[in-house]
Amino acid sequence: MTMEREPLRVAIDHVRVVRVLSIILLFPVLLHFFAGLVMAADVVRDHHPRVGLVLSGGGARGTAHIGVLKVLEELRIPIDVIVGTSMGAIVGGMYAAGSSPEEIEQLVTSIQWNEAFMDRPALEDLSFRRKQDSAGQMIKFDAGIRNGRLSLPLGLVQGQNLNFILKSQLLHAALIDDFDRLMVPFRAVAADIETGKAVIMGKGDLAAAIRASMSIPGVFAPVEMDGRLLVDGGIANNLPVDVARNMGVDVLIAVNVGTLRRSRENLTSAMMITTQVMTILIQKNTDEQAATLREGDFLLQPELGSVGSGDFGKASEAIRAGEEVARRAADRLRKLALPEESYALRLAAQRRLPFTMPVVSSVSISNNSPIADEVVQAQCRTRAGDTLDLKILEEDLKRIYSVYTFEKVDFRLTDRDGNKGLVIDAKEKSWGPSYLRLGLGIEDDFRGSAGYNVSVDLTATSLNRLGAEWKSHLQMGDTPRFFTEFYQPLDSGLNYFIVPRGEYRSWNINSYSEKLTISQYRATLFEAGVDIGRQFGNWGQLCLGLRRGYGDVGVRIGSPQPNVAFDTGYLWGAFAYDRLDSFNFPRKGTSADLSLMISRTELGSDSDGKGLAANVITAFSKWRHTILAGLSVQTSLDSDALLQNRYSLGGFLNLSGFAQDELSGQHTGLARLIYYYELGSTGLGEFRMPLYIGGSMEAGNAWESKGDISARTLVYAGSLLIGAETYLGPVYLAYGVAEEGQRSIYLYVGHKF
Repeated sequence: MTMEREPLRVAIDHVRVVRVLSIILLFPVLLHFFAGLVMAADVVRDHHPRVGLVLSGGGARGTAHIGVLKVLEELRIPIDVIVGTSMGAIVGGMYAAGSSPEEIEQLVTSIQWNEAFMDRPALEDLSFRRKQDSAGQMIKFDAGIRNGRLSLPLGLVQGQNLNFILKSQLLHAALIDDFDRLMVPFRAVAADIETGKAVIMGKGDLAAAIRASMSIPGVFAPVEMDGRLLVDGGIANNLPVDVARNMGVDVLIAVNVGTLRRSRENLTSAMMITTQVMTILIQKNTDEQAATLREGDFLLQPELGSVGSGDFGKASEAIRAGEEVARRAADRLRKLALPEESYALRLAAQRRLPFTMPVVSSVSISNNSPIADEVVQAQCRTRAGDTLDLKILEEDLKRIYSVYTFEKVDFRLTDRDGNKGLVIDAKEKSWGPSYLRLGLGIEDDFRGSAGYNVSVDLTATSLNRLGAEWKSHLQMGDTPRFFTEFYQPLDSGLNYFIVPRGEYRSWNINSYSEKLTISQYRATLFEAGVDIGRQFGNWGQLCLGLRRGYGDVGVRIGSPQPNVAFDTGYLWGAFAYDRLDSFNFPRKGTSADLSLMISRTELGSDSDGKGLAANVITAFSKWRHTILAGLSVQTSLDSDALLQNRYSLGGFLNLSGFAQDELSGQHTGLARLIYYYELGSTGLGEFRMPLYIGGSMEAGNAWESKGDISARTLVYAGSLLIGAETYLGPVYLAYGVAEEGQRSIYLYVGHKF
């Protein structure tokens, strides 16, 4: 048995020896092979390093980043990491989420930036009650009262409209909460306003991160994230080279669009000085980051000339500047290029796939205000089972925002087992729930007829779950007035309402002869009543009311006479339609109203009578040209109106050339055609101040009897005007002339439409 096994053992030992010898002999070959692999990998790294793109902040100047991206794609340079601050975060975030440079360019050049930098929806999109508020508010100042103390918002703009634009453009990435999972890993840089330190955002809601990164302190309200108040990252790290470096890149392409410093001659106000200080601080941290760039890195600085941070109208010019600076560095940049086929495959994988709007499985409300969720829900037209429609959703958010209780109304998508839910986030204003609004009115014809009124409104909101409001209005000046009303909606849709109210007012009644004031009366009225009404969407309103009051009329200029007392008691009805886009200088839309007053002795009036008033104005625009056509009629239907109830005409755009209320009678009629041309504007959004030049043609008169009304008795007038929208409201300087020889120069501050 032993003898049989011996040859087998010898054979096995022989095999083992052969194996060992083979390994020893092959080891150099294997070593050389693996070394070759390592060297090949090094070669790959040498030719295809990880490239990081750093995009600085700079407002409208940051649109130059789009031009840089265009050229990088032309040169086939792959981007492995993107980091952006402020405008750099917008461009970088959208590119990282899969948008092409051309798509980003189309967005930034098509956005109505004036609307993007405003919170309140356009006038035609406001609820009818909010339109009425806007008609009385001219000074762009928003203050609240909270816990008995004056409170101000944390920014002039809360970012309502801008936030929706960002959310809608990034909807395809709404469910991605890790920015490393984007098409290109991305970081946005903001600053903690408490500490001043940079905050690097790589997780969460992409649109919210971008919004935080561009929250210019004092202009945009800070964004609260994870217990921190975040503002524009430019104050901490405007060119975040270090952030990209820490993401493991080999080569950096840093694009610095800078900020435009003003020369000494242009530092003409405290605001400009403050802006210059911010510019210097931002430039300082930018220079510090640029100094850390290494050999082989790239620093591209587009030549943007006089393009300012707010010059979004010059976006195309800035984009060209970005293209030019990248092309000047093309020879060096080509060292980072991929082969055409490899880059095409990579770019195709980087682009976002076509996005299909999801079917909404549920609609829920997140609401921290006293307003009932049912009220918020009733403003939404988006329903469970609907395919998400951004246009309808935008209108929903505008309706909710018009309730005036909310600082911000946002939306987000959720995903539960493949079902996409829509959540409406309604955040109560931090500076309410009571609000102050200011108004100003001035009229001077430089002929001794001048008047002014300053008003303040105090509105207490959210008094119950249906959103009741108590509004008080105090006006001082030429026509003192005080009224108070309690507005109570009657349904969650805010369609029906009841309004108990009381009012005091005093006004002058002038009598003219040969262009001179021969007498002046002073009327005073105390009145109380109740209205019930119905709103029709945001375009119309029908009201019925009952009034009861008393007053007197006394002589101020003329033969002394005892005051004459009077009593009022009447039914009142009115229908109003309003789709104008502005009460200052309308460019489109129509506004019309019709009201009827029926005085009855049974209701306490001194006499029976009926009065009717109707007004309509419509605006048409093309480019910068606008034409307004208007017609108004006031008439006593079946009786002679008492002195305090007579109708009047006269003043700027109201038969220009005549003094304020110089013509009076039982009946008045006025037709007018107004033209103005926008010369230009400064600022954006809430800060935009356009300047206009134009004129008017007017025809009308005041008549004592219906038999006097005819085309032959019309008085013709006209005016030349210069107007501007300012922070105090619309301001006009005009020259008016009427056919009867009346001439006046007007300075007018206040709404005319």
